[in-house]
Amino acid sequence: MRLKRLIGLFVFVAISGVALAQWSETTVAKATALINQTKEGTWTFQNMGNGVLKATYLPKGYTRTQQISDAVMTKPTLVAVTDKGNGTKMLGDVAIASHNGSLSVKVGSTELLSNLHPVKDSVFNGFSMELTPSEQVFGGGERAISMNRRGHRFDFYNRPDYGYGVGSENLNYGIPFFISTRGYGIFFDNPSKGYADIAKSDKNRMNVAFESGELTFYLIPGSNPEEILKRYTAMIGTQPIPARWVFGNFMSRFGYRSEAQIRDIKAKMKAERIPMDAIIIDLFWFGDSIQNYVGNLDWVNRKAWPDPKKMIADFTKDSINTILITEPYVVKNTLNYEESVPFLATDSKGKVYTLPHFYFGKGGIIDMFRKDSKDWFWSKYKKQMDIGVSGWWGDLGEPENHPADVYHNLKDLGYGDRLYSANEVHNIFGHYWNKMLFDKFEKEYPNVRLFNLNRSGYANSARYIIFPWTGDVGRHWSGYRAQLPLMLTMSMSNVPYIHSDAGGFTFAKQDNELYARWMQMSAFSPILRPHGTALKELIPDADSYPSEAALFDEPYKSIARKYIQMRYDLLPYNYTLGYDHMANSEPLVKPLFFYSFDDKEALKVEDQYYWGRNLMVAPVLESGATSRKLYLPAGSEWYSYLNPQKPLAGGQWIEPAVTLQDMPIYAKAGAFIPTAPGLLNTKQYNPAQVVVTYYPSAKPSSYTLFDDDGVTNKSWERKQFELITFKSNGKGQIAISSNGGKYKGKPLVRTFTFNIVNVDKAPASVTVAGKKAKSTYNASTRTLTLQVPFKGKPVVVKY
Repeated sequence: MRLKRLIGLFVFVAISGVALAQWSETTVAKATALINQTKEGTWTFQNMGNGVLKATYLPKGYTRTQQISDAVMTKPTLVAVTDKGNGTKMLGDVAIASHNGSLSVKVGSTELLSNLHPVKDSVFNGFSMELTPSEQVFGGGERAISMNRRGHRFDFYNRPDYGYGVGSENLNYGIPFFISTRGYGIFFDNPSKGYADIAKSDKNRMNVAFESGELTFYLIPGSNPEEILKRYTAMIGTQPIPARWVFGNFMSRFGYRSEAQIRDIKAKMKAERIPMDAIIIDLFWFGDSIQNYVGNLDWVNRKAWPDPKKMIADFTKDSINTILITEPYVVKNTLNYEESVPFLATDSKGKVYTLPHFYFGKGGIIDMFRKDSKDWFWSKYKKQMDIGVSGWWGDLGEPENHPADVYHNLKDLGYGDRLYSANEVHNIFGHYWNKMLFDKFEKEYPNVRLFNLNRSGYANSARYIIFPWTGDVGRHWSGYRAQLPLMLTMSMSNVPYIHSDAGGFTFAKQDNELYARWMQMSAFSPILRPHGTALKELIPDADSYPSEAALFDEPYKSIARKYIQMRYDLLPYNYTLGYDHMANSEPLVKPLFFYSFDDKEALKVEDQYYWGRNLMVAPVLESGATSRKLYLPAGSEWYSYLNPQKPLAGGQWIEPAVTLQDMPIYAKAGAFIPTAPGLLNTKQYNPAQVVVTYYPSAKPSSYTLFDDDGVTNKSWERKQFELITFKSNGKGQIAISSNGGKYKGKPLVRTFTFNIVNVDKAPASVTVAGKKAKSTYNASTRTLTLQVPFKGKPVVVKY
């Protein structure tokens, strides 16, 4: 057989990476790569297993091929390669066809990419692919726009947008990952400055391109977002379970200016019986004003902060965690500036770069890619950890001020050939900051779960434990409404703990109704952290007001308290969401189409969401609303969570009445919802006394509760946890079983209180483990209640 010419044709690369095989109509080899060489450049395709295809394009003459992302952990697989004729080559289960200079990709019988070819201009290199007429595309990171990105062009360049609302296309945390209703996800693994044009310039095409770096994408098949996300996270990882206190309420504002002020507000929160678990201290812990103090990273005003160690110890005794802010900048004339100079980013000649237009003062940015810089920065964290600080807040990590002529040294990443400009590393700067904290924390505090609040990162930052908020959102209804599509998109992109400054952040006239509605929604979001600007002491004419619920008048105080308490009551359910994400790739927050693209009405909904699998939330987004139109997803019946009488059929739009005190919440028929009513702090949680409410369905259903001590790092690896499964057969029987796991080193004896709703009348007989059991029946609520002892052995309840 004659050798094929290389130009415009495929060749097979054998496992050695050296030998080239000739074409054959049958399987000719097993290979790790399939190469297509053209006059313009070289395509390399690799099978990652599980149907995932890796594609890399190298344009002729292109030299900026560095890959500084650490996102993908898996390796290409050795697969059979086959020539199917007519320009089509098989790489394992993936078919790649070449016709007239363009490519198409098919997995199984479904063509996922059509008319794929490179795109190039004077600055950017990347990929162009055809979209089908009905194809919807979701993703791309934080954008306060419609979840369906078709018709938009936006940048991959992380940046803040102070006071933003609906319509802001470029925000703090971009992710070059998309999910298509065509049945695929696509991850462009490139952290340099770039753009995505999704049928904006050409209504039939999607173009994604970058200034620098390896030009690679991963094509991930799946019939729905759930399948796609499982395959995606199998490559990049999920986030470990947070400490239980992270699911509590945080006391936070911009900003507390003294210990006395914090103690006063904390006492008011306690007096009002508003649950809380943490206090976050903004930048006034290291300075007396907003400007010219960034980089001190120590308590400089001992009149305001007379004894930080004692203050933090007192908070800890009261089961309150202390969190401090940091930034990756050091300005001149601060305590640490001279010491920091060797660790700051430089200009192209290697001279320390002084930022000329930085709001917080003239200074430099820490070079987060260097080992010595990270070691130095960590020493400042360690000093505060030693006096009892529980967690950290990393601000300005986009980075907020990062001129194109700033340069970074990547020698410790294996790229010591030259300095790299800001645009080449900008979108992954925050990620390496996240990774630094994770790595140092693992080494210094291996038994403690990290808490790292931040606002920027990369595709796989969740692996290094992050709790990002959505930036400095406006304290207005537009800012509030923007949070729903933003939170849903980020959650679908493997950023599970995305959340907003509850109540809004920026200067604004006080709007108590807005605060109440935002708090209702935030009680059912991954992190509950009311946070906004309250600086009248510093800026007397500023429009600012508190974030803490105790400082509001009635009825707003009571509304906020009610929903904060609902969050605490749901602690065992919410904590299990952390396990479901880590173990099963489940986002905590999910769009209504997450489990299927088939429900076309669900695809239209951007202002409702699943909280876990079993609750559906419809925040009230309009001022003065007296009703709320919402959609009940098909495939299930739905109970009102607050008034669970007869269930409603799914697959329909309804418009229930609402008052200021109400937010529509629904429980899926068949759901088991575990609660711990009445908690004021997560440390009060008693795993031996959990209330489980069952919402009956004629269909079989199940739910698994995760439990451990809520503190020990990697309890799931140390086998210091328990999984308890509840199963209903839909006919009046509930089975309870355990994986046999241990809690605090031994099996735990529990008593579950079961509430079974929508029961027409008191049952003639209720049995637990075959024995008649006591139960009560409330005719007004139609609820059956009984106690079920559980020692880890299977138990069956019949009613």
